[in-house]
Amino acid sequence: MTVFEDENELVDCLREMLAPKFKDVYAKVNLASRKFYADWEKWFGKGAPPAQPEIDLLFVASNFTLLAAELKYYRLSEDATLNQPYYSGIDEALALLKFGFTCVSLWHFFDPEVPEETVKRYVEGCRGLTIGLGHRINYEAFRVHSRQDFKQISSTMTEVEPYSLQSPFGTSNPLLNNWDAKKAQDFIRKAFRIPSP
Repeated sequence: MTVFEDENELVDCLREMLAPKFKDVYAKVNLASRKFYADWEKWFGKGAPPAQPEIDLLFVASNFTLLAAELKYYRLSEDATLNQPYYSGIDEALALLKFGFTCVSLWHFFDPEVPEETVKRYVEGCRGLTIGLGHRINYEAFRVHSRQDFKQISSTMTEVEPYSLQSPFGTSNPLLNNWDAKKAQDFIRKAFRIPSP
């Protein structure tokens, strides 16, 4: 039996766990929703950029810096195959750079039922891609042992003890100073009433 029913349940759990370490943490922020999209179009005008993807976790650091994390939860499907490919989330994490976050992370979480050899192949494959991209996004992988027990998988493919969730800080966003990114960050700050640093 899987630890989490789905990715949304994992996102909610992590938001609750990480909230004490930040000014605030928002989960499942969808700027393309009815709640935000009319203002998004008004803010950007004709030809507004897509307000996608959904932001799994949006962090407000103590200095009011904005960070984001894209999460993927790997678990076995009924036919004993993984529910998504090893490169899942890279596209979404790259797209999050256009929202003007200081740093963007991609976190892969592996259910305890996923065989160790499969975890190793997936993590090595995704790390190879993100390194090949020049670390534009911060990639980390974790083994889920229970709802409160996550172990980071190190570059040597061992689990880091004790429990550790990586910080969403890391490689800076190369698009941070682009006009669209600045405007998107400004929109997010106004929508959530987050002061500038």
